[in-house]
Amino acid sequence: MLKRFLQTSPTGIHDSLKRISNQMEEANTEEKAKALGLPYINMHSFPADLNTLSLFSEEEARVYEAVPFFREHHELRVGAINPNNPALLARLEQYKEKYNITTYVISKSGLEYVLTFYAHVVTPKLHVSEDIKLIPTTDFAKVLEVLKDEKAQEAMNVSELVGDVFGVAMQFGASDIHIEPEEHLIKIRFRVDGVLQDMVHLTRRLQHALVSRIKIVSKLKLNVENLPQDGRITFMWGDNPVDVRVSTLPSAYGEGIVMRLLGVGAIELKLDDLGLTGRSYKIIETELQKPNGMIITTGPTGSGKTTTLYAFLNELNEPGVKIITIEDPVEYKLQGIQQTPIDHNVDFSFAKALRAILRQDPDIVMVGEIRDTETAETALQAALTGHIVLSTLHTNDSFGAVPRLITMGAKPFIIAPALNAVIAQRLVRRLCVACKTPVTLEPTLQEHVQKTLAEIPPAAGVELPNPLQFYRAPGCVECHNLGYKGRIGIYEVIHINDTMKDLILKNMSMVDLKKQAILDGTLTMAQDGLLKAAQGVTDVEEVFRVAGD
Repeated sequence: MLKRFLQTSPTGIHDSLKRISNQMEEANTEEKAKALGLPYINMHSFPADLNTLSLFSEEEARVYEAVPFFREHHELRVGAINPNNPALLARLEQYKEKYNITTYVISKSGLEYVLTFYAHVVTPKLHVSEDIKLIPTTDFAKVLEVLKDEKAQEAMNVSELVGDVFGVAMQFGASDIHIEPEEHLIKIRFRVDGVLQDMVHLTRRLQHALVSRIKIVSKLKLNVENLPQDGRITFMWGDNPVDVRVSTLPSAYGEGIVMRLLGVGAIELKLDDLGLTGRSYKIIETELQKPNGMIITTGPTGSGKTTTLYAFLNELNEPGVKIITIEDPVEYKLQGIQQTPIDHNVDFSFAKALRAILRQDPDIVMVGEIRDTETAETALQAALTGHIVLSTLHTNDSFGAVPRLITMGAKPFIIAPALNAVIAQRLVRRLCVACKTPVTLEPTLQEHVQKTLAEIPPAAGVELPNPLQFYRAPGCVECHNLGYKGRIGIYEVIHINDTMKDLILKNMSMVDLKKQAILDGTLTMAQDGLLKAAQGVTDVEEVFRVAGD
């Protein structure tokens, strides 16, 4: 027998050794299944159903080291190298309501054999909006209390957990969900009205399953844990779809996740809803009616710049007007407006997109952000040639916008005739109307307030209430004991009139521009905020926290 074996061709020897190795591997796998108390199956000899395989994508099958191979009526069979893989268990939770699932132990070579069939499998795209449906009338405050119980967390289906987190976030009016792994727990925090609030701590045992579930529904790579990733989820809040922008980032204790809820609020927002008042409102209303020119909004990330521009677009959106936007990314879908997303993967930048859309004969153009010289120059030229151009710029206040454009390479003789107005803004939290009460300010704070208001220029046309009354809100059930509910903008608006144009042409400093703007009647953001505080819209501490004066 040995002689016959030695006389066999090299290919035959290889095949014989491979067959013996597979037989030994299958025997070991069968023993492993017995030890686990689970059934075993040899995938080399069982015909896998291609339609059933499509329940997992090929990437999922490789990450979970598992394949669904048989489905009949309410029965689903899954083969796995490690049936206790937490990510696999989390994935199978999605099918438990529909199927009775039996997990079989399979060998590594058996898995590799079945994976070759994926070349013939068409995996249907996951319709996430159908996968996560939430009912707005649910009492998610009670759901939150359940989430805080560790025993309840252990028993919870991870798919339900993700849905519950979204539901609580929507009911609290959160803009962002932060999932932050720490040494002994997972911290979930919501950004409510611009401020992060601790909501619930989850057991660390949920980390892998929770992250895997979010990656699945946001179409991120499950096996990439050491690099940041960006994805998107859509879930249903009643009859309304809600888009969620997902960002993962490696950390010392696992991947941290931030999910930005892109709601529908900005779609319906009008100019009157922004919080612009008095002279500032009149300037913007007038400039939006002009046939050409640029309006720039400035401020840090999260200050509401894009929302302000959307409100402007809603004001300008009429059947006879063509509006095109360039955004990174498109945060809200607006009817009747052509919205163009930037794609850095194919070198489709703001500058290239702007040049392209100007050939589309638009009346109004919104450029999500001016980041470089080429974008700045193209946008300014568009404003000079019969277009209304709306854009944003990262500066601390409105007075720094012109110097920033010059620093980027734009010429003063182009900026001066092209620019119509500059807006700086921040968002302050609104006091809860259900629990706000009048207060007497501490002497030091009162002195600071009076000094700031005393500097309001006469040209602003502001009449201060007498006496001045301010308010605070201790918190109640209506505002989830936060004392605040919703946000409103505080603004600093510069009108680029003829005097300002002359200063720009002379390349005057930011200090000179600021002096002239104040003489013309521009209120600082702190002054605008304090006037809103005197009306009971917000409180003094919130104004100084945000405006910093």
